[in-house]
Amino acid sequence: MIFVGIDVASQKHDFFISNDCGEFYRKRSITIPNDYEGYKKLHKAINDFCGELNDYEVRIGLESTGFYHKNILTYLHKQGYITYLINPILIKTYKESKRVHIAKNDNIDSIYICNYLEDNINELKPYTTESYHIESLKSLSRERFNVIDELRKCKLAVYKLLTALFPEYIKLFSNIYQGTALSIIERYPSPSKLAKAHLSTIEEMIHGSCKTTASEIIESAKNNVGIDEKFLSFQLIQAIKKLKFVQSQVDEYNQFIKEYVDKLYTKITSIPGVGYVTAGLILGEIGDINNFSNSDKLVSFAGLDLRVYESGKFKVKITSPSKKGSRYLRYALFQVAKIIWKIDPRFKEYYLNKKSQGIHYYVILGHIENKLLKIIYSVLKNKKEYYTYSPQK
Repeated sequence: MIFVGIDVASQKHDFFISNDCGEFYRKRSITIPNDYEGYKKLHKAINDFCGELNDYEVRIGLESTGFYHKNILTYLHKQGYITYLINPILIKTYKESKRVHIAKNDNIDSIYICNYLEDNINELKPYTTESYHIESLKSLSRERFNVIDELRKCKLAVYKLLTALFPEYIKLFSNIYQGTALSIIERYPSPSKLAKAHLSTIEEMIHGSCKTTASEIIESAKNNVGIDEKFLSFQLIQAIKKLKFVQSQVDEYNQFIKEYVDKLYTKITSIPGVGYVTAGLILGEIGDINNFSNSDKLVSFAGLDLRVYESGKFKVKITSPSKKGSRYLRYALFQVAKIIWKIDPRFKEYYLNKKSQGIHYYVILGHIENKLLKIIYSVLKNKKEYYTYSPQK
């Protein structure tokens, strides 16, 4: 079997090739640019070495860098190579176990990656098409998380401008950031303009479940106490444009996330409260469920395990979670926890039982998150849908 270790960087990569008999392609690692020509050079070197030894069973290992490994990994995967993403901490520990004093050197790093791959090939799990979809979901979901934060800022900007320009308008609608409320104020971005609008025009713009009447809207504009200044109207129009643009980005991210969730054929959306967006965030952060031998390890990975303080004979379990894992995963679980106890009989019974014990609402949600994550583990591991039940009366 032939092993290839690749040390990944932003502008270039270093690779080293050897086989399980101790033979190697070159005594030192080879540097290639991080471009198509560099990738072809690597591909040719592997094929040449395979031809020399008449051995075409190739395994390629590279460190997971979070970003820089993605291009070359995708290329190798498309070429049909069996590849492995290795945690950099494992490589570091492996190096330290071999030598006490090790200089940071790309040439050495690629050799150690190659050796680590050979020594641990039976324990490592290869990168798959499913891994690719999960990585894509992680990237999409995290970026959507940032876009949502930008959307929140856009809404705040609209709210502040309306507060200064037309405070009465805010009180007329339950949601000023979409539908009727946004359409009217976008067309009439000042109280003075809205006060002169035709009643029939405003009536035509009212739709959906809006309970405010056209006459109430116009009357509020006539009795406005805000600062009816042209520059505020201009800023409001710009803020609304930005709000609509960012909202369109969110919609597009939602669609892409749905596509990748569907490609995984997951049963996670059968859990009440878990929609496509939440599923994408959870799946992307968890990664390969087979990396966790039991649900407790997944709970620990998420940072929902309770901390333990121990000193000598003194040992105490702290009731707050460690929060050492992914904040994105915990956020997704929290969002589901707020909903699931209201719509699922099993969790509702669990919630009411904890509440009867006098436990605080957010502490109960923490317990629900823990329980929920164990169910997610079971659903993903067994590839079976979640089931509900009706409590006995």
